[in-house]
Amino acid sequence: MPEVDEIIPVSRGGDPLAWDNVRLTHRRCNRLKSNKSDAYARARLEHMPQPRATSLPLHASPW
Repeated sequence: MPEVDEIIPVSRGGDPLAWDNVRLTHRRCNRLKSNKSDAYARARLEHMPQPRATSLPLHASPW
């Protein structure tokens, strides 16, 4: 679900009404970023474990 993200968060002096300070983002990304910088959010994403593949190999049958 899309949300509006302030590039410079309001809590850090950003203007929520300035078009050059807002953009669309995913809800998950916006929650992860919180009131921090984009660099902070990227660093957190790089250190999060990636989901494991759950698909079966092509030669395997689920039955």
